[in-house]
Amino acid sequence: MFNKSTLTITTSALVLMSTGVAGAASNPFSDVPQDSWAYDGVATLAADGVIDGFPDGTYQGNKTMTRYEMAQIVARAMAKEDLQKADKAIVDKLAAEFAEELDNLGVRVADLEKKSDNVKFTGTARLRYDDGDINATNPKADWDKDSASHAHIEYWIKGKVNDNWTGVSQIETEYNMKSDSITAYGDKDIQVNKIYAEGNFGDSMLKVGRYGEFSSYGRIIDTEISGAEYTFETGDLSGALTYGRLKDSRTLAGTTFENPKDTKETFGAYLGTEYSSARLKYNLSPVTSIGATYGRLNEVTVEDQGFKDSVNIWEAGFNTKLADNLTLMAAYSKSDLDGVTDSVGSEVVNDGWFSELRYKQHNPSDVGSFAIFTNYRNVGAFSTIDATVDYTENVRGWTLGFDYVPMENTTIEVFYTTGTQVNATSTEGRQDVDIFRAQMEFYF
Repeated sequence: MFNKSTLTITTSALVLMSTGVAGAASNPFSDVPQDSWAYDGVATLAADGVIDGFPDGTYQGNKTMTRYEMAQIVARAMAKEDLQKADKAIVDKLAAEFAEELDNLGVRVADLEKKSDNVKFTGTARLRYDDGDINATNPKADWDKDSASHAHIEYWIKGKVNDNWTGVSQIETEYNMKSDSITAYGDKDIQVNKIYAEGNFGDSMLKVGRYGEFSSYGRIIDTEISGAEYTFETGDLSGALTYGRLKDSRTLAGTTFENPKDTKETFGAYLGTEYSSARLKYNLSPVTSIGATYGRLNEVTVEDQGFKDSVNIWEAGFNTKLADNLTLMAAYSKSDLDGVTDSVGSEVVNDGWFSELRYKQHNPSDVGSFAIFTNYRNVGAFSTIDATVDYTENVRGWTLGFDYVPMENTTIEVFYTTGTQVNATSTEGRQDVDIFRAQMEFYF
């Protein structure tokens, strides 16, 4: 970023600008730091003949150039028509840098910086390898049969509508390494997973559209719904009210159980479309918080068992800092959906625990930062709709893993999970869970 100090410009550099001749490695402003964002920009504009001196078209030799004089050059560049798209982007960025000086010149760019930041693009690219004997909600996760390994990319687009409201969308796609095909959600090459508007609603916030719904600790739900969410925060207390529809028809916890009477028939607990919830979180102290969520599914159907009713589901948990660099969280969830049996005649469990102990925290912008974690899960299939941690639904077992930041905006995660199914998903009984994951994520 240019500072308030003056810029020195040499005669030879000005000649290069006036003739429009500049090598790829040359810098017409010789004292601009090599690591400045403006280096490539000013070199390109000079080579393209966009930057062409003072208002009278002349250069004044080896002299000191002030920010005001630089603004004059930028102003002339702004006045040019039919700029190439790339050149215009550079000029706009320089105009934002010298907005104050340009404004004093009578060049109205007061809103330029706001407009240049009006739409933001961010995203994540992920390479993941999963291998194991069983994905506990789908007994086909053996690498020889199926795989959760993939290359995944998501784009976030955020556009400021006005001072109060922002439009947000998330686009995702995924390449399955085993099937050698792009198989995003719903067998679509590209999925618009979220699209919503959020903004101020009095002293609180309102979100409307298709957005990600998250319970206090992610034990009940961490998936998309279409609806509205009202959030508030007052002092140490925060909360939200949500009403919407689940993004698609699905089985509860992703689990389909076989009917012990006829193995050719299957039955599952199918979610109704409507979901509503209320959640609260309270900071007991600077190091400890508690949270609770109540959710309600408008209608759940269990095929072949004559069950069709609304289901209530609760979550309660806490997180605390035990010591420097050591944190603990634990959460419990439970529904009132009972009386359903699995493929070996056992009642499907409707409650579950999840707890995690974590040493240190990693930050993608902090190279070398890391975290080591271990967690225990005992999660019945009917205690969650879509939990935030993979391989928790219908799983009882332990996980050990770590996160590491090898370079800026890049993380590596490795973990191993071992345990058993809570309920059987085949007539062979409960199967072992044995999962290894290694993944790398890039943030841009």
